[in-house]
Amino acid sequence: MSCLSAGSGNTNCEILPTRTRNDFLDYPMIRPILTAAAVLVSAATLTAQEAATGRFELRMLAFSPDLQKKEAFAHDPSPEAADSGVLAPIKTYLNHEFSTVILKSRKVVFTTKSDRESLKNDADIIGEATLPEGADSAILLFLPGKDKSHSRIMAINDSKHAFPAGSIHVTNLSPLPVRLMLETKQFDFKPGQVVLIEDPPIGDSGQSAMRAFVFKNNAWSPVATGLWPHPGDARSVRVLFRNPNAGEVQLRAFDDIPPRSPQAAATAH
Repeated sequence: MSCLSAGSGNTNCEILPTRTRNDFLDYPMIRPILTAAAVLVSAATLTAQEAATGRFELRMLAFSPDLQKKEAFAHDPSPEAADSGVLAPIKTYLNHEFSTVILKSRKVVFTTKSDRESLKNDADIIGEATLPEGADSAILLFLPGKDKSHSRIMAINDSKHAFPAGSIHVTNLSPLPVRLMLETKQFDFKPGQVVLIEDPPIGDSGQSAMRAFVFKNNAWSPVATGLWPHPGDARSVRVLFRNPNAGEVQLRAFDDIPPRSPQAAATAH
């Protein structure tokens, strides 16, 4: 993990200090912003959700260390489903490992137990997500929820087309507009907005000279500079958020592997 934090030095993104779930929720706007981001990421309608059925390959990612869980299980919440939950560990990193889940819709619910009775017990439920329309595989980013036992989940389409090699998937979960300059190319983010940066520009060093700005008090204020390496054949997931303790906009980064083709595709979208 790495972070974008206020400062004037030209440094690479540094390791963020471990923060608690409550720290992230201190800012009152974070919940509607998470909702807005979820709407941008997934455009599935109820009709499409009910029509879809098949196998989905999921990779679970914890926003912060306190959200990781070795014992997490993915369930199909449909009344017609009868199978037990599939083991789906929530990790603090991305690699080649995934969990294959059979769903009658695009909705998946995570609990702390494999039995289906856990779907009826709020204390056992971790969170739920709707998979992006047309996606056979997805990265599910677990974010702080209403309390310590629950998470909000942001689904990212993991396909080669939606998240190609050499790209950076950036989501602004801060309550402020953010501007990133990579070399001379500008990327603007509204609160809740998702932007895919494909083949980011690089300088002579093979890295992107990065400058970050936040729009507040009717002006763009610089908050950080640094160097971003090009993902190459791999990819990167980055999340902008506001640290409620310091009031700064920061960024947490997760390096990913090159995209691959799902082994088992959904039969309907």
